[in-house]
Amino acid sequence: NQVPVSILINGNGRTGEYINTGEDAEITKHLKGKGGSFQLKKNKYFDRNNFKTNYEECIIGEPGRTYRFRVIGAISQNFPLRLSIDDHKFTAIAMDSRKIEPVPYLTDLWLAAGERYDIVVKTKRAYNKSGEAFKIKVFGYTNQYNHSAGGLCTIAWLKYPGQTIDYNYVPDSACTDFDHLSPLRLRTLNPVPNNYAAWKNRIQYPNWKNPSKPGDIFIADLREPKSKSKSTINNLANTQYIEFDGSITFNGLRMSYPPVPFLLQDPADKTDRCGSTCNGQPPKTKCTTKNPANCSANDYCNCQHVVKEPLVRDGWVEIVLVNNNQGAAAHPIHQHGGWYWVVGEGQYNHNINSSFIRHQDKINKISRNLHNPPPKDTIQVPPGGYAIIRTKLDNAGTWIFHCHINYHVTIGMAMVLQVGELKRQDWSTGPLQRNVECETPPPPPRGGPTTIYWFYGMENAERCVTPGMTVTFNWVNKDHNVNTVPEADYDSCNVNNPTPYAGDCIWLAPMLDGSVPETYYFACGRHYNSTRSLGYHCHYGGMKAKIHVRSVCP
Repeated sequence: NQVPVSILINGNGRTGEYINTGEDAEITKHLKGKGGSFQLKKNKYFDRNNFKTNYEECIIGEPGRTYRFRVIGAISQNFPLRLSIDDHKFTAIAMDSRKIEPVPYLTDLWLAAGERYDIVVKTKRAYNKSGEAFKIKVFGYTNQYNHSAGGLCTIAWLKYPGQTIDYNYVPDSACTDFDHLSPLRLRTLNPVPNNYAAWKNRIQYPNWKNPSKPGDIFIADLREPKSKSKSTINNLANTQYIEFDGSITFNGLRMSYPPVPFLLQDPADKTDRCGSTCNGQPPKTKCTTKNPANCSANDYCNCQHVVKEPLVRDGWVEIVLVNNNQGAAAHPIHQHGGWYWVVGEGQYNHNINSSFIRHQDKINKISRNLHNPPPKDTIQVPPGGYAIIRTKLDNAGTWIFHCHINYHVTIGMAMVLQVGELKRQDWSTGPLQRNVECETPPPPPRGGPTTIYWFYGMENAERCVTPGMTVTFNWVNKDHNVNTVPEADYDSCNVNNPTPYAGDCIWLAPMLDGSVPETYYFACGRHYNSTRSLGYHCHYGGMKAKIHVRSVCP
């Protein structure tokens, strides 16, 4: 069951008297980052007189001093979390491990998957020494566009000397005391950027330096404290546009991985590569774009998506991330191997695409801040909007660049940013041998030619194998099953087998009767609706596969 039921702080927390439950279709929406609507059911394990766990306790040993908290968004789904501290304000001093100009007098902070913030709290000298400890509150919505669908909440205790802790405390299922702050007093850092009105009415730099000014503060309006030369960050090699068109891809390309890691290829194997290759020194860098011949213009393409840039110690590459559709996830895009600097961000009240943003840029409707832009390695890209980031080209290697929502990166919303070339000795491979395949083959988005990743929310699978080959249906938990079915039942998902078992399931392709190809059909039979003659895992979860057995596969 992948319904969200609790939030943990440093591994500590509790589930309440009621927990979320939902239909398979809503679970799928949640896993795909579109937000699910859930109902509450009685938690059969809840026992108010026999809790097995407690909440995290943060001890204030010296009241009146300033304490630093490092807040890490260890989140795997599209489930941003908001942090606030009862009767305390705080100052943000760093994000994603890099210093920023301090943002003072904050009431709350939002974090998406992969984001980190350092905050400092000036603790109180005067407080109720016999009262209850203060609550650090963490809250998130199960659906970012429908807050009435409910949420989850948890706490940690901020305990001063003499204060008590209520070890029987559990938030109620409606989180009624978690959204009590008056909007007129809120100073919110990094709200989920899916509200055009909030973006238009945000507190811009440097107005947020006034601690009495309420409102939302977005990433583009933050600053790095030290001076970064405009001429340095403007030494631009080229600009890349990466579009999210709703297919959970970058530019319609779904990432697959080579048997030999990119880092160890000498020379580079470009057979299945796609993306851009850029050579030369800025500002005269020239780029060419390649897609494999088997890619269709009408569908996304599975390929090894690489943006190759030259190693230029004082050069930068600019990437414009374009999130086309209102109502989409605010994809948290994470870069490995270093930081980028956010030089621009914007949002519209209508759907957009890469061509629209290019035109707006051409007519100077899109601005860039090159004076101390904020550094980050994860940023939420506004739906119906864009973020412009610049990465310094001084760290040679092959660096994964991906959406931090689990489902999205698993099915290939990723690429590799390659800086430099191994053949030029731009990086060292250490004790690793070049051109050696990994012992475990890398997982392609849909599974390899003889592997099908079998999970709720998958896309229908189709494979071609030759007689005698095996096909592995791969999953872990005892949640699913695999059934051979007639074509008509495959099409209608009229499949009923309530018994789950843990994977793998291995199917052996039979010998052919002559050279006539044959096709076999498979589906998961869990959660059958007899009234509709419909298997929910098959119909709503996409859990069905078609396997062609031929003498020769294309």
